[in-house]
Amino acid sequence: MKVLAENLKQRAHKEAKIKEEATKTAAKLEGLKLTLGAKTSSTGKIFGSVNTIQLAEALEKQGYSIDRKTITINNEETIKEIGSYSANIKLHREVSVKIEFEVVSE
Repeated sequence: MKVLAENLKQRAHKEAKIKEEATKTAAKLEGLKLTLGAKTSSTGKIFGSVNTIQLAEALEKQGYSIDRKTITINNEETIKEIGSYSANIKLHREVSVKIEFEVVSE
């Protein structure tokens, strides 16, 4: 019973530390506005689409190491036109942050 109690105590401490780091990262990401460049036609349609991989790469350039699997784009359909969009990043099961990004023509 003592070993189980100690293990639970250590796990809770680690979990609190991870959540604290996620909260700090969320505070830094709050209000961040990204600009993604994409090749477009003359009508503003994107060749291909913008997805979470491009968002993760843009965040990496800003100095944030965010896994693309934690990013969800708020549109139901894929992004195929230039414009402003938003995405959610789930840093921890209790911590998520919303970022705005704009897709522009290269």
